[in-house]
Amino acid sequence: MTESRADRSRTSERAPATTGPRASVLMFLLILVAYSVNAMDRMVFPVLLPEVRLEYGFGLPEAGLQSTLFALGMGLTGIPAGIALRRWSRKNVLILGTILFSAATVLTVMSFGFWDMVAWRVLSGVGEALQLVAILTIASHAFPRRRGVAIGSVNVAFATGSLIGPNLGVLLHEQFDTWRAPMIAFGVIGIIAALLVWVGVRSRFTEQRSSTEIAHHIGGSTTFLSRNPLILGVITILFGLIDFGYIGMYASFTIEHLGFSSAEAAFAIGLSGLAAFASPLGGLLIDRFNPKRVIFVLSIAQAVCGVALFAGPTDLAWHATWSFFFGLVASSGIYVGLATALVKSMSEDHSSRASGLFTSCIYIPAGFAGLLFGLIVSAAGWNVAGLIQIAGLSVVSAVLALVLRDVDFSRLASTTVQRSEH
Repeated sequence: MTESRADRSRTSERAPATTGPRASVLMFLLILVAYSVNAMDRMVFPVLLPEVRLEYGFGLPEAGLQSTLFALGMGLTGIPAGIALRRWSRKNVLILGTILFSAATVLTVMSFGFWDMVAWRVLSGVGEALQLVAILTIASHAFPRRRGVAIGSVNVAFATGSLIGPNLGVLLHEQFDTWRAPMIAFGVIGIIAALLVWVGVRSRFTEQRSSTEIAHHIGGSTTFLSRNPLILGVITILFGLIDFGYIGMYASFTIEHLGFSSAEAAFAIGLSGLAAFASPLGGLLIDRFNPKRVIFVLSIAQAVCGVALFAGPTDLAWHATWSFFFGLVASSGIYVGLATALVKSMSEDHSSRASGLFTSCIYIPAGFAGLLFGLIVSAAGWNVAGLIQIAGLSVVSAVLALVLRDVDFSRLASTTVQRSEH
């Protein structure tokens, strides 16, 4: 009997990958190195923002918009990227995203004014969305028994770039006496990373899918409009406003309101990135415990950090400490928890769509987080802005988490594993 194209496609998707465990880990690490370059720009640009404002004459709301508008590009691209991954090679989408992001980072330094800089920042977000959705999908299929830990490892890569980016950026800025130097350097590094992925990562690793011979998940929704995906989407939207309000404006708060130097601000915000090295533990929490309770507890802890940062003492030691705790809760806990919980809220066949939904829900509002923060600052001051956008929205997230339904999450099927897990 002649086998149809659809049958051949389904058979191909069920076929187990032949990549060994050690090679899989090494290739995944190479992919994570490419992703860490994104964090370098994400975390250094807010530190450079006061000088960018001075050169271009941006007001605080306009500067805040520039610092986080890349996220709009990510958000608008997230769901389309998830759909694209069901048709195109994950490896190619990953490489394309890395190149787009890196090129836009370099083009940012050539901006003539507000609107062309907006265009380059949005384009950088488009590239990062393609990259991130591909990586999350690869992680969830390559390591089906440890989805949370694998997704947490993606955030460790971001943590690495977050730690390196601000400090290396300030060093390059001081060495070349221009804010453009670190942007150009990070863009070039990103292009090199894309080439390394092209050469060093095999398609058999990036394109594999779960089969009956490999651990897989059963249950979960097939539509975004079910209870758990819908509620998690709303919480993720709020988290985008919270986390990127911090990322985009906290450095300016410490420099302009508290009188910190650029180096001191980079140190404080860099510690929040350092805390994200604990991300696999956040993924482990979601893998082992009730997602509803984990997200509730972490949201309350995030609110406490917001109060400490924007209503507490003004010395560097205090802010360095609570910035670290904020990164621990937000980056290592809630970011990983929401990404993993959204994947678990959908059926396994729709995991790429869940990754796209997460990216859109967090990054569309994140694109306006800096603008919102700046507008609240203009109306009520820095401290009130932090208490409203960081602490207040965290409390709302905690309340919403209580509405999640435990039985609707997908779960690991009890199947026999016939080969060693990656």
